[in-house]
Formats: sequence, C-alpha cells, structure tokens
Amino acid sequence: MDELLSIGRFSRICWLSIKALRLYDETGLLHPAYVDPVSGYRYYTADQAPAARAIAILRSLDMPLAQIKAIVTESDPDQVRARLDEHRAALEERIDRDRHMLKRVETFIRKGAVMAYDITLQDIEPADVIGITFTTSPESINADMSRACQRAFGALETAGVRPLAAPQLAYLDMQDDAWTVQARIPVPPGSDVPDGLTGRRLDGGRAAVAVHVGPYDELGMAYREVEVWIDRNGLVTAGPPYDVYLNDPTEVKDPAKYQTKIVWPVRNP
Repeated sequence: MDELLSIGRFSRICWLSIKALRLYDETGLLHPAYVDPVSGYRYYTADQAPAARAIAILRSLDMPLAQIKAIVTESDPDQVRARLDEHRAALEERIDRDRHMLKRVETFIRKGAVMAYDITLQDIEPADVIGITFTTSPESINADMSRACQRAFGALETAGVRPLAAPQLAYLDMQDDAWTVQARIPVPPGSDVPDGLTGRRLDGGRAAVAVHVGPYDELGMAYREVEVWIDRNGLVTAGPPYDVYLNDPTEVKDPAKYQTKIVWPVRNP
C-alpha cells in the first residue's frame, strides 16, 4: 500500500487548506484513501495530489462543485473537454453580462444621475386592443411577456387580424410577488377576437409619458421617476400604467438599445 499521509501533511503537499480537503470529501469530490474508524482522522496518498490540485484549479476558475465532480469522475477525455468547453461558454456569457453592466455604470456617470427622463403630459387616443391576461412575478415577467406576445401575435395572424401598433404590457395588479398583467396589441375597431384572447376598448385621456432606453430590468426605476413626476405636478393616477415596446428585442440584440414607452393615465385630484 502507498504511504498514507495525514490530512495536514497532504494539505501542505497540495498547497490546499485542511478545510478545503474536508469540503472535497463531504461533497464527494475527493475522498481520503483511508479514514481511521476510531479517531475519524483522514489519510491520503501522494497519488491523490494531482486530483486535489486539479479540483483547486477548477474552483479558482469559479466552476461549481457539481460540475467539478462530473469532470474528475469522468474517464472519457472527450467528455472532459466538452464539460470544460461548457464552462468556458458560461464564463464568456458572464463576461458579456459584466461588460454590459459596466457600460450602464459609465452611462450613469456621464448623465450625472442614475436615471434622467423627459416626462411629458400627453393626450392618448382611444384604442381597441386584443390580448392575454396572466399572472407572473418580477423575476419571470420578461420571459412570460415574450411567450404571451408570441401567442397573441400567432392567434391574430391565424384570424387574419392586422396589428395597428406596437405591443403593450399593462400592469393591472402588482401586489406582493404575484403580478397580474396583460399583454395586448392594438387592432382595428370591430376586429374578431380569437379564442383564448380577450378584447376591450381603451379609453383615451391624459397620461404621463416617458421613453426608457435600456434593459427592461431598469423599468422599475423608470416607473418610479414617472410616479414622482405625477405627484410633483399635482396629478393622480387614473388607471393601470403600461409599457409600449417601440422596438423588437428579437431584432435589437443589445439590451442597452431597447426602447420602451411608459404611459401612465392621470387626472386632476
């Protein structure tokens, strides 16, 4: 049998902490060669050092423990390369996301504020809309909205109904984390309503309007700015606010260039 090394000696050989080796054992990444049944002391062999160092290197690359376990227990070199390539792609995606966040911070610095909007009071024309009402959450709203719009556009196309303007998302109820929203599309008056969708006539009237340029996850801050503007101008809200999506995220790949009109119906107190 190879010489057994105490966990302390093995940690010095591998340049790893005892705490890390215990974690590797507990998570199934690297078990000791022998555990004393009386004392519970862990012992390793020198042959285990390369695996221990490989685990440490993969951890330094921010690879999750579950993925590391899959790699160190995999005997097929092609599968190991495939898993490493998957992690490379995940790192590239994270880098792209971090670059985007950096650009947003730089934009805020140039503006001298986190958000700056040109908010105006406008007269909104009445409109007929057809859409879908659904329940979502702040974390899921973008994906749910995309699916709802695809379904609505598909149903309108099948029914031969031509959309008149960009899709909207109305926030009907935002209590707690269960939001009731409506994805809707303006259509010609008198249009047939496809099965599974609902139609209604939107009253026109005054509204506070702003255009947000940037990712959808910044819309909450934009709505807060509009809400403050309404209060400062001595107005009160007169109905659910809604977004109007001025460009298509499937065509505009850079979230920093998304354009969203915010419309919040208002009235005098």
